[in-house]
Amino acid sequence: MSGTEKIWPKKGARVRCASLGVSGIVMGVMLILGHSSAPAQDQPPAAGGLGRLVPTLEGAVNPNPLAADLELPMPCGGTLVFRHMCVPAEGFFGDLQIELGCNACGRPGEGFMEGKRRASISGPFTREDLPEVWGVALTELAEQGDGACPRPSDPDRTGFYYFIGKYEITNLQWKLVMEETCPDSAGISSDDLRPRTGISWFEAVEFTRRYTEWLLKHVPESLPHFSGGRFAYVRLPTEAEWEYAARGGHMVSQQALQEDFFPLNGRPYRDYVVFTELGATKPPQNLAWIGSKHPNPAGLFDTAGNAAEMVLDPFHFSLGFRLHGAAGGFIAKGGSYLKTAPEVMPGRREELPFFLEGGAYRSRDLGFRVVLSAIVTPRDRYESLGLQWSSVKALHQRSVPSSGSQKTTLLDHETARGVAEGTPRETRHADALTAAVKSALFTAESIIAHSLRRWAVLHELRRLELLNSLVLPESSLQVLQQDISKVSSSVADANLTITTLLEFYIERIRETQGYPDPVVSEQMRTIANQLKREEGFNANVKSRFQVFEIFEKHVALYNAKGRTIDPEEVLADLVPSGALEN
Repeated sequence: MSGTEKIWPKKGARVRCASLGVSGIVMGVMLILGHSSAPAQDQPPAAGGLGRLVPTLEGAVNPNPLAADLELPMPCGGTLVFRHMCVPAEGFFGDLQIELGCNACGRPGEGFMEGKRRASISGPFTREDLPEVWGVALTELAEQGDGACPRPSDPDRTGFYYFIGKYEITNLQWKLVMEETCPDSAGISSDDLRPRTGISWFEAVEFTRRYTEWLLKHVPESLPHFSGGRFAYVRLPTEAEWEYAARGGHMVSQQALQEDFFPLNGRPYRDYVVFTELGATKPPQNLAWIGSKHPNPAGLFDTAGNAAEMVLDPFHFSLGFRLHGAAGGFIAKGGSYLKTAPEVMPGRREELPFFLEGGAYRSRDLGFRVVLSAIVTPRDRYESLGLQWSSVKALHQRSVPSSGSQKTTLLDHETARGVAEGTPRETRHADALTAAVKSALFTAESIIAHSLRRWAVLHELRRLELLNSLVLPESSLQVLQQDISKVSSSVADANLTITTLLEFYIERIRETQGYPDPVVSEQMRTIANQLKREEGFNANVKSRFQVFEIFEKHVALYNAKGRTIDPEEVLADLVPSGALEN
């Protein structure tokens, strides 16, 4: 059978899918540069129902072709379409610092679920590591301008790549790999175009294993590879990989990456999301076909809504801008068609159990997409890794203070980092200071939310203590005292959370002391103007601008006078006592 032949068995037949036999072209690539990409279609489904025509196999695996689509072969002539995610970095040990999570995501009292936190991200591939057809195409794309991805002529930064599924894995693709069943002569069914759901996390991982082994057995030349038999492989994405891509990746600005949703480009929210609208009498009846909405800026479909998506990482709490605590169940991202708008935000995360009483956890609205990744320490790189490590190690040692010297500041580390990157000092200072201010604003908003919650819990505690002072039956007193103990514990937890957040907020104030006064003044002015312009100065932005003014006051007060920063004074500024009584 040639590389282009597809043999459909008779209806009802069950076959073991044969090798594709790729000849000449290593991977299917739709990087036709200069050619405008086809827009995402609103069909199918039309007006909430499936169209009468079921697409061909080609239409089923890629209903919305776009420029820069990348394809890997699948059994029976199928394909799996990827989008490239580019991460600009200064070398193999570099990465991109991003903020994940969101401030509320529809549950302001549970910020420990997805509170704003820092993450580092990079990719395992450079353009030189890829098969020639991919490497050449991505190089040309970078030359023309590929978002934040550096141009090949940039001597200080490199584009590192990973590749993520353009769509969620469908029922059809599941059958091709897991059931070794090719479409019959009658074609494919309407359900074949929907995301594969009702499977466990372990089964999703098993899909990635079987598919990778099929590629290695039948078309190994389709995969990037290094020496020593180190091939690229398919796996579930990490949470950081998934969220970076879902927010728009390298195709949006650093500021847009921090927003709760990717830029909508003037379109209504429902043009991008299959979800249950607030006030709807009932949710959609079923999952939509893949590609039924418009793509995000990176060309991915259904990262919000349709099927929720499993990722590789175990769940940890989010608090104080980091993940911590025990490793729990697995994480689901993106929400589903059964969820409302706040529940499908990219920053939202759900912890789901690996097992229930009846066995591995499964859900009718839970699916997955995959990434193409690779080992990051292949033998081919040992020499380059050694040279870069010597440079990074020397810079790190120069930034560590000698005995008796002052504490190294963030500015010192930024300076060392900037030397390695070759970035102008003014730009490094401005970027680092902006990141510190944005972190402070997110933290301050969390402090306010937790303080309001603590006030409500304290109010309940006082009510219970008042009841406890009354003459009540012994049985009622026991229940009451148990309630008091629980609420007291909640107060203690809230106090700890607020204290942790305050420490982080104060550290951001201290960071500003390491920058020249003109830089601080200029960046404060720039951020204030950005906040005023955002989204027509809506209510959420107004609230953030008020928080910004408080932070600006703290920076001026403590920098000018050199005073010790009093956490109680800071908290009183952020949450005046009168605000809690209203």
